[in-house]
Amino acid sequence: MLILFPADNQIDYADNIDFIPARILPGPPVLEPQYSWEYPRVNLYGSVLKTESGYEMFYQCGDAVKVGYARSDDGLNWERPLFNATDFSAHVHEIIQGNDTVCVDTPPEVGEGETLTNLVAGFHMPSVMYDPDSPLPYKMFAFGEGGYHSLASERGQRFRATGENPVIPMLAFKNEFTGKTWVSDVAPCYKDRHGYTAMIKTYEVDVEERTRRCVGRAVSEDLNSWSEVETVWIPGPAEDEIARARGFSWADFYGLCPFPYGEGYLGMLWLFEIDREFKSGTNLGKMEVFLAYSPDGKQWRRLSDEPFIPWDLNFGEQGGMVTTASTPIFEDNEIKLYYSDSNYVHGCYEEDYTGSVVDPAWVTRCARIPKERLVGATSTSGRLVLKPSAAPEGRLRLNIDSRGGVAEISISEAGDSVASFRVENQDESDLWLTVPFGEVLELSITLKNATLYALELR
Repeated sequence: MLILFPADNQIDYADNIDFIPARILPGPPVLEPQYSWEYPRVNLYGSVLKTESGYEMFYQCGDAVKVGYARSDDGLNWERPLFNATDFSAHVHEIIQGNDTVCVDTPPEVGEGETLTNLVAGFHMPSVMYDPDSPLPYKMFAFGEGGYHSLASERGQRFRATGENPVIPMLAFKNEFTGKTWVSDVAPCYKDRHGYTAMIKTYEVDVEERTRRCVGRAVSEDLNSWSEVETVWIPGPAEDEIARARGFSWADFYGLCPFPYGEGYLGMLWLFEIDREFKSGTNLGKMEVFLAYSPDGKQWRRLSDEPFIPWDLNFGEQGGMVTTASTPIFEDNEIKLYYSDSNYVHGCYEEDYTGSVVDPAWVTRCARIPKERLVGATSTSGRLVLKPSAAPEGRLRLNIDSRGGVAEISISEAGDSVASFRVENQDESDLWLTVPFGEVLELSITLKNATLYALELR
């Protein structure tokens, strides 16, 4: 059994333990606008996958209704193959003219008025999932005309509707106080053993008569038939306090990108810190990412008041918006977390914006995190007691950093102590200990200036 923190379902008792997200360091772009149809953005609103073809990235570019494709052998150095004939004068959903059965090495002929591009679809906010057992293994859930659409592709090179779209009709929310209608256009989607889940943007009107972006949720077995959308997370005073500390007025939830982690879920929460609402609608502000946790995918909480990826991480005070891929890439020895950040604010292209935008850029970057170290259980002096577990092979693995401190592990069975360990001044991701065989082992862990990231009983 592998325990990845916060691990609500595996903890019996915790005293003076904090669950701290990894620290993300500044890093260079791995993808920047290159082609005319990409400017000024190549951002994740999108997904990064690792398949038999290597790393594949599906990203938003241009006017935010174009989905670009890039591939890589190592996840760091990317190329953008040109394989689709594109008619930019066509309806947004029909701009891609290439054939999905045509491979990268034999692109289609380019007709009059067409351009050879790396675009694979004309949609907004695409989540791409990969199911190798399906005849159309690449699945896309994205916002388009009339609501949310379901699409699929054989090779990931051209997406087509597989049923009647939109699969979720347009969700519109009217504020009776202002008369303005707000439309849902953000819905990161993921697949796990239960099926598909989309975290769909909903809206609530607060006591100050402001329209607030919230996190909604809908589920599907096949990406075509969906449950009713239910609001599951509403921003509150704690989020507003974060925004005010950053110089803004209030905060909304712009999006939430969840992914399975241990027996629960982590989520990258896009917190929109708002200065004001424009007369024409929408808001002026900046966006940064916080790490959130849920034991069941429905009930969510932020792990910290400090941003996981702040808007000023790479661009400094010029930083504007940070968004993330729908899920990270989990590898044997590290986690690749792809995100995008801009040097301009949300709302800067509205008519009543009074600032200026010079050399706008929205680029994609990759943060590399040691395996299992997205979240750590840490304390200067605290204690964790885990629910009883079995160790059929008599082995215990720790992913731990006790440099400058110590972790003490006590193991008992039926109330009797059977083993104890002291891990002092070590930084190991695979520290194996031999423990007694037992069907019901009780583990108590004391942390003194130490951080435990994962625990595995075998």
